[in-house]
Amino acid sequence: MTKRRLVLLFLAVAIVGLGWVAPAKAAGGYAEAPMRVVTKGLTAEQHLARQAELSLRLVRELPAEAAERAVRVPLTAAEVAAVDRAPRTQSPLRVGIVKAMLPAVALNGADFDQPLRRTADGGVVWAAVVRSEDAGAIRLHIQDLSLPRGAELHIYSRDGQAYGPYVGRGPNFDGDFWATAIFGNEAIVQVKLAREADLASASLRIPEAGLITRHFVGSLTEPILPTAEDGMKRATAAANWPCGNINCLVDATCSNVAAANPAKLAVAKMEWISGAFIYTCTGGLLSDTNPTQDNFFLTANHCVSKNNNASNVSFYWRYATSSCNGTCPANNGWPYVTTGSTVSATNRKGDFTLLHLNSGPPAGSVQLGWTSAPVANTNNAQLYRISNPNFGPQVYSQHNVDTSAGTCSGWPRGERIYSRDITGAIDGGSSGSPILNASSQVVGQLSGTCGTNPSDACASGPGEANATVDGAFAFYFNTVKPFLNP
Repeated sequence: MTKRRLVLLFLAVAIVGLGWVAPAKAAGGYAEAPMRVVTKGLTAEQHLARQAELSLRLVRELPAEAAERAVRVPLTAAEVAAVDRAPRTQSPLRVGIVKAMLPAVALNGADFDQPLRRTADGGVVWAAVVRSEDAGAIRLHIQDLSLPRGAELHIYSRDGQAYGPYVGRGPNFDGDFWATAIFGNEAIVQVKLAREADLASASLRIPEAGLITRHFVGSLTEPILPTAEDGMKRATAAANWPCGNINCLVDATCSNVAAANPAKLAVAKMEWISGAFIYTCTGGLLSDTNPTQDNFFLTANHCVSKNNNASNVSFYWRYATSSCNGTCPANNGWPYVTTGSTVSATNRKGDFTLLHLNSGPPAGSVQLGWTSAPVANTNNAQLYRISNPNFGPQVYSQHNVDTSAGTCSGWPRGERIYSRDITGAIDGGSSGSPILNASSQVVGQLSGTCGTNPSDACASGPGEANATVDGAFAFYFNTVKPFLNP
C-alpha cells in the first residue's frame, strides 16, 4: 500500500468569539446549529492543580497501618492476554478486566476493629489500600455506601489523582457506583468523619476492582511504593508517538485543518465497565437549544446503549500529545476526567447514542454544531475526524464519501455513510467519534469498517479492501431532535 503522506503545519487551536445563536434552516430546509464554547467550570489546568493539592492533603491524613494491610488483586498472564490479545476487529475495544476482591474491602462501623488516624481538626480517618502490581490502573466498585452527615469519601493516589468527596449514599443516591480510575498500581480509599462516634453509622463495601492493563497505559505504570506520608511520587510518561498506534495514524497535534480543529476541544475518549471487562470508545459534545438540559454527548450505540453502562463511563477530555509527534500524554497528569452519564436516545439503526453528561466538561470545551442535511449520497464529500484509538491520544483523519463502495449487511447506505480514508485512519477505540463536514458540523459518528480485510486499519483508502462507515446524523435526527432542538 502506498504510504499516505501529509505536509502538516502545527499551530495551536484557536476557538474564539463563538456566540450562540438559534438553530437555523439550511438550504433545502434542513435544521442546523452552530458550535458554541463552554464557559462554565474549571479549566483543565485548574482541575489538575486542585487534584494535586487534594491528593497531598489526603496522603498526610492516611493512617500508617493502612499500607501495611493493603489488599492485593493479582492479574494472571491469561487474564492480561484476554485483554491485550483480543482481536482489534472486536468493537468496542477491551482495555481491562474486572476481578473479585478477596477479601472484599469493607467499612462496618457496627463491627469496627481497624486502625484510625485522628486529625488536628478533631476528625478521624479510616483508609484502605488496594494494590495490583501488574495493573496499569484500578477502578473500584463501591457498594452499600452510607455515610453520616459531615463524613467524606475520597479515592486517590499518592501521585496526584484524587476524586471526591462522595457523601451520603454517593453520586447515584443508592450507595452503588464505580469510582474513576486511579492510574498506577495502587488506589487508596479514605473516609474522614467529623468525630469518632460517627463510625457507628458509616459503612461501605468494595467487592470487585476493574484493572486496566499496562499495555493500554504504557510507561505510566512504574510501581508506586509506600513513601513518607507527606510525600508524593509522580509517574511520568517517557514514550513518544505513535503511543501504541499503527503507522498510518496521524497525531492530531500535528494537524491544523480548520474543519477538524474544533473537534480537538469537543472529543473525549471513553472508558467504562460492562460485565467482566473494561472498554473504550470515542465521542464528542454536541450543541443544543434545550432550555432544561445541556452537555449532550454523541457516541455509538454499539459502544454504550444502556444506563447501567452509561452511569460509569469516564470521559477523558483533550487527551492529546503536547507537541507534534511528541511525548504521549500521562493519564495521571494532564487529563480532565469526568464520570457518569445517562442515555437520552439510542438505536442500533444509525448506530448512535446521545448521552447526557452528569458533570460538565472543562471550560473552553467546544460543543460541536450539527446539520440534518444528508451526505451519504454526496460522492467525494470531504469529511473530518478526531478520535482516540487504542485508549491513546487524539488522532486526525480525513475521509471522502464513496457512493460506489460496497455495503455491509444491516448497514444500508443512507442510514450509514461510506467513505475512503484520505489522510490518517481509524482503529479500535475510534468507534463513536463524530464525523464533521467542511463547515465543522457533525453529520454522523463512527460505526467501523466494512470490507474484505477489516483487521487492517490501514486498508481503507481509495481502491483498497475496506471502507470506513459512520452512522448518518440525517437518518436519526428526528429521534435526537427533542433533546438537541426541542
